[in-house]
Amino acid sequence: MRRLLGPQVPIERSFFRIPRFSARIAAFWPQTFNRSFYCLTALRFCVNTFAVAVGGIGETLYGFVYLHDLFSALEAFCPGITKVISLLKMTIFFVRRKRWLHVIDGMRQLLLLDTSAEKRRIMEPLASFGSVLSFVLLISGSVTNTFFNILPLLKMGYYKSQSLDVPLLLPFNVVLPEMFVNWPYYPATYLVLTLSGAMTVFSFSAVDGFFLCACVYTSALFRILQHDIRGAFAELQEQEHSTLAQNMRIQHRLAVLIERHNKIIDLCSDFASEFSLIILMHFLSASLVLCFSILDLMLNSTSIGVLTYIFYSIAALTQLVLYCIGGTYVSESSLKVAEVIYDIDWYKCDVRTRRMLLIMICRSQKAKTIQVPFFTPSLPAFRSIVSTAGSYITLLKTFL
Repeated sequence: MRRLLGPQVPIERSFFRIPRFSARIAAFWPQTFNRSFYCLTALRFCVNTFAVAVGGIGETLYGFVYLHDLFSALEAFCPGITKVISLLKMTIFFVRRKRWLHVIDGMRQLLLLDTSAEKRRIMEPLASFGSVLSFVLLISGSVTNTFFNILPLLKMGYYKSQSLDVPLLLPFNVVLPEMFVNWPYYPATYLVLTLSGAMTVFSFSAVDGFFLCACVYTSALFRILQHDIRGAFAELQEQEHSTLAQNMRIQHRLAVLIERHNKIIDLCSDFASEFSLIILMHFLSASLVLCFSILDLMLNSTSIGVLTYIFYSIAALTQLVLYCIGGTYVSESSLKVAEVIYDIDWYKCDVRTRRMLLIMICRSQKAKTIQVPFFTPSLPAFRSIVSTAGSYITLLKTFL
């Protein structure tokens, strides 16, 4: 595993590795291809979207229809809400694939602008961090989905071994027309719901992992910029004042760095704007999903179903952590640029050089945040959402 996700993996190979793998399976990874291949990909995407929509809408309806049985309703709401949000995520990615391709290409060009050993030591550990957390999300979601799909089969097998009437169980509590939950359509319904769960996992691991990876790559770009700013003024360390020739060299380097700084900020703004609706919907639902998964974990504590909700809770927390850590990495690394400029030997330079530095400081003094209405992904936001989920759990326990 270390050979696939470790910090020694070149950035060319680890670039969006886990999100790219998941999104290609779900058929919405942004890429250029010929017309026939596009038609095949669009067909796969439509099939996957249909399966997720059937699961998400049917399970959410089940939760509302059976609100009188809160235990069953919670078991339906938990995966149902996740599927509805995942349906939104995969649809936005597919519809806006050209914009995402622009973001991916822009980020790749900036990261591979200089692949010296020093720059690799900055970006590749961060890329590894993004890949590992994305992989944790994919694995926890996949294990959760596996338990959802296997448990009904185990229960039916147990009933049959005991010579009892074998009910036709489905992986998820879902509202469907009666004919689809009985023979001869029952196996097809089971397969559609299984596909629904699998595509939900690949969708949220792709989109949420993409967000984290994009954030850590942006953080790496800001850190590389800081390294280059220090390098541009390294020749002044042993001198009291800069010469005319040194000022001209530094100004030339600063012009390049200012342009790159602007490109990084613009690129960050581009992918943040594309993610605004996704983050808003995810954060609005995060407290409920976390609350439902932990409540289901508590209610299933004496059965084998507890394993399902242990991994579900891990996946829900990991999703939330990805967004909050990603937002924190971007804001902190963007602010650090101003601190680095202040700490260099700027006072040894002429007025023109100082003015160029002032331009960079002005752009760096305000942290670059991934802002959406009502929320800014950050660790304080994570604490707030977990606290809100705790309040929901306390409230709902009074009805159980």
